[in-house]
Amino acid sequence: MAISAAIAAVLVFAFTGSGDTGQASSAGDVTIDNATGRTLGPGDVVPSFTAPALGGGIFTWSDYRTGPVVLAVWAPWCPHCQKELPVLSEVVDATASVRLVSMVTAVGQAPGPSPQAFMQSHGLTFPVAVDDDRGTLGTGLGIESFPTVYWVKDGVVVRATTGEIPEAEMQAILDELLS
Repeated sequence: MAISAAIAAVLVFAFTGSGDTGQASSAGDVTIDNATGRTLGPGDVVPSFTAPALGGGIFTWSDYRTGPVVLAVWAPWCPHCQKELPVLSEVVDATASVRLVSMVTAVGQAPGPSPQAFMQSHGLTFPVAVDDDRGTLGTGLGIESFPTVYWVKDGVVVRATTGEIPEAEMQAILDELLS
């Protein structure tokens, strides 16, 4: 009995890690540095991360760290994400000086389209970082619900929203981001 408990503890540790999210972590091509493991809020710096990019290549957050950026974290099976991302894309696209990027996580955890199929079916073209099966980025960023959107200026979170928000609120937050 004690041996099976010890083996179970080792397996849990091996598959979930030590829980120390303050240090750089890596799982294959996915890395995140100085992650707190809590949801980011105003004044927090978005930790540096890299991941495979949807469609090929590598997504590197440092490429987007300057200026106003909207970072949307979503799951392809999430009905709220499916409604909000196309609207968010339209609103951000209408503001030339703001960039929209995203990170998809929890892929395959519920029935739904693949990230590629979702993006194609809505004609979405913004860059997408793809989290690993362990949810390294989602865990590191403290994601608790979908969608989570970070409204960022020069790498620092100005606002964070969760769930669907109305288009008018998106526009008001963009105006705040640009002020």
